Formats: sequence, structure tokens, C-alpha cells
Amino acid sequence: NDIGKAFCCGGTLGSLVTDGTTQYILSNNHLLARSDQALAGEDISQPGLIDNSCQPATTVADFTTAVPLGQNVDAAIAQLRENTMNTNGEIMDVGIPSSTVKSATVGLGVAKSGRTTGFTTGTVSSINTSVKVRYQKSCNMGRSVIVRYTDQVVVEGNTFAAGGDSGSLIVTND
Repeated sequence: NDIGKAFCCGGTLGSLVTDGTTQYILSNNHLLARSDQALAGEDISQPGLIDNSCQPATTVADFTTAVPLGQNVDAAIAQLRENTMNTNGEIMDVGIPSSTVKSATVGLGVAKSGRTTGFTTGTVSSINTSVKVRYQKSCNMGRSVIVRYTDQVVVEGNTFAAGGDSGSLIVTND
């Protein structure tokens, strides 16, 4: 669904979450929901198009729902299909993240594992930050829209993240 004329797009399936009975992949709206365009039940494949010659690979989940863009978060979930992925919650190079949520503070060491830059570390440089993000409805094509986010966390570090790392879960670096 996201194949462009010159290239295709991809991102990172950030983590597994559960409602107590069902497991879901947690990532970004602009990845799983194609910027508010996906319908419930659409296939989510792994590896992504960018790593599979712009062709869908193994379907690992079904798009479930997303917070609409403009609601101060870019998040979506997709119900995991049985026997398609390791379901213990391990993130490559991170391990199994703690279920303890820690508030971001300036100076906090953080890490993530993303599709493009792999495992990287950084430091929270600001919190409560306002940012503007440009989204396109198609993979680097078509009309774009700018969404303003407030109360965001900014991480500094040598190439902490790059295109394709969207969706990565940021964890404390301990």
C-alpha cells in the first residue's frame, strides 16, 4: 500500500503490548495506519517493504486502531497473528523492557533499537517541547500536512534516530 515510484517506505515495529488477552504490535500511526488511511484488518508485514524489494513480506499482524494524527501522539496498534513472531516481548539489542514507566527528565540516558540505525543511545535534552512534524499521505509523495505536538521529549545523541526508526520504543539506558 505504500510503494512509491522511486522507492518504498518502512519503519520499526516498536514493541509488543497486551490488553490482558490479546497481543498487539505498538508503533506509529504514520506507519501502521499509513497516516490515518488504514482500515481495520489491513495486513502488517515484517520485514517492511523497504527491506523486501518493495514487496509485502510475511504478514505478522492486522491493523487494529490508531490515535488520529493531531491528537498529540503518533501511535497505532495491530493485533499480532499467532505463530508469526517471537511473543516474549524481546526487542533486538535491548532485551525485554521493564513494565515500569519512568518519566523523562533532562539528562536521563535512553536507548532504542530501530530499523535504520539499530541500537543507539542518547540523553534527554528537553521535555515539554513543542515540535512540528510534516506527514505525507503516501510514501514521500502527494500532499503533506504539518501536525503540531506539545509536551514532547527531545533526545540528543550522535544519530540517535533516522528515517525508518519511527516506531522504536525508547527505554531508559539501564
